[in-house]
Amino acid sequence: MNGMYGNPAMRRWARKSARGEMAVEVTPATYKGVTLKSALLILLTIGVAVITEVILWRTVYNVLAGEMTGDQLMTGIVIGLAILGVAAVVMAVGSIIMFFNVRAAAFVGPLYSVTQGLFLGVMAGMLNLVLPGVSLAALLGTGIVFSVCLILYKSLGVRISNRFALGLLIAVISFLLVELICAPIVYFISAATDNPLVLLGAQAGMALFCVIFGSITVFMDIQNIDYMVQAGADKKYEWILAYCLTTGLVYLYVQILDLLIRLLALFGASKSKN
Repeated sequence: MNGMYGNPAMRRWARKSARGEMAVEVTPATYKGVTLKSALLILLTIGVAVITEVILWRTVYNVLAGEMTGDQLMTGIVIGLAILGVAAVVMAVGSIIMFFNVRAAAFVGPLYSVTQGLFLGVMAGMLNLVLPGVSLAALLGTGIVFSVCLILYKSLGVRISNRFALGLLIAVISFLLVELICAPIVYFISAATDNPLVLLGAQAGMALFCVIFGSITVFMDIQNIDYMVQAGADKKYEWILAYCLTTGLVYLYVQILDLLIRLLALFGASKSKN
């Protein structure tokens, strides 16, 4: 049976669909409905993120005028961290509400996307202070991965089996455990040899693994949406499916962003050492 793995938020609804608990009450969910709602949530997230970053760059960071001092930079970072904390709490509360009340997703989903955009806008603004353009590169990378997933699924008929998904989940858990055990060892080796490339290389490898995992998760989200629509889920679930897909894409974006930062740090350290 499909629809048992992938985005944790999606997994619950896939299981409910498999048990027939998402059966049609009035009108069935459609691909068009899920697509339009997903597009709305994604555009809300991106739009708010862009507006937030522009406002921060024109006010708090004051980079455009070339007048930013060290104190202003610290103030900008503190304000940014405060906004990130508030946004994270709002998103957590929104997720809990939608988890227990699917009908609330029609109202909470857009609010979640606005808050999520605020979170990403602040984070991107802070990163662009030291790495200009990195957030845009990560956004383009996310779009490319999503497009490839759609092509593989819809045009080439590629599918991921539950056996593969289970193996992937086991691999991820094993990788995290190994990383937890080996991280101190890598750190001490890097410090003892005075070679930051060891630590940066390990971090880049970890980030690459997370990007691969995020890409497969997005692919499985697409597959799960297809499975649930075909299984006859009610139309009220379109919002929750759109929300799950959006959060999966944001997770992938963050992982690609992290990978780019690690690679830039690795190449920068390698160049300075040479």
